[in-house]
Amino acid sequence: MIEINNLCFYWEKSYVIEGLRLNIQAGQHLFIEGPSGSGKSTLLNLFAGVLCPKKGDINILGQNLRELSPSQKDSFRADHIGFIFQQFNLIPYLSVIDNIILPCSFSAIRKQKALQRSGNLNIEAIRLLKALGLNDQALFQRSVNELSVGQQQRVAAARAMLGSPEIIIADEPTSALDSGHRDAFINTLFNECEKENITLIFVSHDTSLKKHFSNHINLTDINQIKQEK
Repeated sequence: MIEINNLCFYWEKSYVIEGLRLNIQAGQHLFIEGPSGSGKSTLLNLFAGVLCPKKGDINILGQNLRELSPSQKDSFRADHIGFIFQQFNLIPYLSVIDNIILPCSFSAIRKQKALQRSGNLNIEAIRLLKALGLNDQALFQRSVNELSVGQQQRVAAARAMLGSPEIIIADEPTSALDSGHRDAFINTLFNECEKENITLIFVSHDTSLKKHFSNHINLTDINQIKQEK
């Protein structure tokens, strides 16, 4: 599913990731831990093609991201990757439902999958919201600015899940949830991924979440970065 070979990335010649090698299998649920500043978010943006490696290769679904133009990377990401951002990145002037179905405006593939699941994009969005514990239908047509932080986080997760992308990348997705909602959120995320054999890459500095995952790595163990360059 994902093959990383000798990956290197730096800002202004200051290395963040160096010599990283990693293979992730289809359907795997992988927890990546590491302290703040260890390069976790940078790595996720490399996975998604938002950043381009200085050295090395990232192969996803058999496609080397280096071979794609910026517009091709955008299309590839829209079709195959759902991203749960740490800062949510919801569109404030859109309703809850419209935020969730937004990926279908950029990906015919995900739109078709969502329609196959529920026959209607709004119905599929509501199904995901309810699975994530948002059952108040009065919220569905409101602006996302009217929601609590925890509610916004679950909207962001539903948006990433819509249309069953092959890969979901989650960057600190439970930071705004209490322990009860956090565990329920992870269980729902696992269930949705297992139904569609989605590969889940979950990054957090909260090591208490590691117990939910059969596969986990510490970024500092596989990153060959040296202290001085």
